[in-house]
Amino acid sequence: MSSLSLLAAVLTQVPGVGAEEKASLPRDAEESFTQHFFKSHCVKCHGAKNAKGGIRLDHLDQRISLGFDFETWMAVHEQIQAGQMPPEDEAQPDNNDRLKVSSWIGSELKKAQRSDRGRYLSGQFAFGNQISHEKIFGGKVGGWSFSPPRLWRMNPNIYNRTKHRILKHHWEALGRVRQPFGMDARPGFNDYAVNLHADSATLETLLRNARTIVDHQLSRDVSEAFRTVLEAERPNMDQIDAAIRHQFEALVYRLPEPVELKRYREYMLRSINEAGDVKEGMAVCLKAIALMPEAVYRMELGLGERDEHGRRRLSGNELAFAISFALTDDPPAGETWSASREGRLQSRRGIQAEVERLLHDDAIAKPKILRFFREFFGYHRAPDIFKDAKRFHNYDWGKVPYQLVHEADLLVLHIVNRDKDVLRELLTTRKFFVGHFGPEKEPEELEERLVALRLLHDYWKDKPWKELKYELEPEVRADIEDLHPYFRTQPAKHRMSGGLIKDYMEYLPVCYRSGIRPMLAQFTLMEGERERNLTSAHDQRFFLSAYNLKIDQFDCPTEQPFELNPKERVGLLTHPAWLIAHSKNTETNPITRGKWIRERLLAGHVPDVPITINAVVPEDPHKTLRERFEPTRQAECWRCHKQMNPLGMTFESYDDFGRFRTRDKVSGKLIDASGHLDSTGDSELDGEVGNAIELVDRLGKSHRVRQSFVRHAFRYWMGRNEMLSDAPTLMAADKAYLKSGGSFHALLISLLSSDSFVFRKQVEE
Repeated sequence: MSSLSLLAAVLTQVPGVGAEEKASLPRDAEESFTQHFFKSHCVKCHGAKNAKGGIRLDHLDQRISLGFDFETWMAVHEQIQAGQMPPEDEAQPDNNDRLKVSSWIGSELKKAQRSDRGRYLSGQFAFGNQISHEKIFGGKVGGWSFSPPRLWRMNPNIYNRTKHRILKHHWEALGRVRQPFGMDARPGFNDYAVNLHADSATLETLLRNARTIVDHQLSRDVSEAFRTVLEAERPNMDQIDAAIRHQFEALVYRLPEPVELKRYREYMLRSINEAGDVKEGMAVCLKAIALMPEAVYRMELGLGERDEHGRRRLSGNELAFAISFALTDDPPAGETWSASREGRLQSRRGIQAEVERLLHDDAIAKPKILRFFREFFGYHRAPDIFKDAKRFHNYDWGKVPYQLVHEADLLVLHIVNRDKDVLRELLTTRKFFVGHFGPEKEPEELEERLVALRLLHDYWKDKPWKELKYELEPEVRADIEDLHPYFRTQPAKHRMSGGLIKDYMEYLPVCYRSGIRPMLAQFTLMEGERERNLTSAHDQRFFLSAYNLKIDQFDCPTEQPFELNPKERVGLLTHPAWLIAHSKNTETNPITRGKWIRERLLAGHVPDVPITINAVVPEDPHKTLRERFEPTRQAECWRCHKQMNPLGMTFESYDDFGRFRTRDKVSGKLIDASGHLDSTGDSELDGEVGNAIELVDRLGKSHRVRQSFVRHAFRYWMGRNEMLSDAPTLMAADKAYLKSGGSFHALLISLLSSDSFVFRKQVEE
């Protein structure tokens, strides 16, 4: 099969049910009993005459085990198990009947998880807490961990790095190479290996990108290997082999095997002969290499030796890529390849040594670490929440959430770099970054910048700065650059403009009149962010109120992070970025906040809104949000809401902009931020809490919270949800984290050297 055909075959494997699976199953007594149960208790509300919530249960496909109507059956099973269906105001079935139906559906769903559709859905992040937390960490599950063999598509960041590596600074070509693989915008981790399928549009994008890349390679930055072939009247075998090797190294990140080299050599020669043109024929072959599955997917099939437990190790090449892509967006570098060739990756200790080397090498960018914390906490989604700038009293709200996300990033990186009791610090730290470059800047350098700003102010205070145009006159720019060396070292796009000086001259006099230091930070772009026109603190002052700070009172420390009001701000869950990301457009969202804590920190699972419920909070300007949520205390609602409301309501001391408050602005009533933890699985956690500060302090001490965090780290770096057979891997990672005093690096080293990371085996049918 050609590379193009193989790629098309791989891409079009959309989850579904095969034709051979469509045969009807024989009915048995349990299935018949379930049908009778549904007719007696469910079809009245979910039948042809009255399909509440748009759900009809009279037409559900009974072939559950084949994956038919999998999502609906999952929802039905959850609600029957939890006693949510039938509703309490309807006649209730006998408990034994309910148990019998629930047991049969659960058994059929377990079988369905082996169907294409079932495997796909149960492999999504939203299904991650389905396996018992107590079983995983109870110490009773033995066996040997592994991951299923898989192709794991390159994520968008890796693909972008590849195109920039090939096309460099040629912006026109870069713009034509489109992103073929978008990430879902759902909360949580979306870079899962199960998300393999792609449609015809994706395939067309890959084909178009291959044409653009190869056209560029043969017309712009032409390598010596390609030039030699292009300039030869009849290229010889050595010249063609050199070109093929170059393309493999550029896009597949390895040299071709002898059989591959022979195949592509013959293909290039044949293409040149058929086209009657060296360049055109060569391009056909190079495009085929660009479309090899290995150029688009991470191959983790387990090509190494089989062990006595039926598992296959990842080969040296596979491990080199897996380790490199676990931390970076780049293929393996020289030292990792050396470790692979020398067999050092064939032992757990060797893998640990290589991961440790990468973690401790500051010259190697490791963006995957920050992305994990962004996606785990979800604070990076703050800019996606539409807000009315007038309510924030800000002329340009669009810039504010990006700055808040940036400062949350700085806090995460600061704590991770210290690498001590990382999770507890993230949840309970009293220190924050506000209007600052970050920990890499020395206080002495910042003090020099303060001097520079004072000189700028003194230069303009008696001049007509309000009349400045955007482009400064050359002599004026020269005068400014002579004021202080700082103004000569700025990149051209950050140098002083008329607009920048106007904004500074509105801000700096306020600081000097109040005897406070101005903010110094230039907006620093984190990995994956698009460039923004936010260059200095003159713009950033508008976000201060999110921290309950005032422009004429905030004396910006040069040493950060620093302590804000400890009665108002403790850890990332009280950071404005997190609070905004977990809010609605015009008000707070205790449901989202409580659900996040229940599922991310307590390893729980909250079912989706029941199909019988119209989940709308009534409007009432005379009531606080807590009072408006009283209808959720009805029995049919409270079964789920009791897992969320008492947690989320503790954050009502913060409005939807993340500002601390004691009184509800709409109703004028005092805020009640009390709550409680219940049914957490950790008896030391359960109990009343007075507010969010008490809540996060208690969560930070919990072993269940720590273990839930370990489970999420597993999912992110394995690219899948955990199985019960992964219990040894998860327990070992938790132990490594504890033993090291809360080192995130120790947790990562344990995960990336585990059997779940290294071994491949088909899941037992």
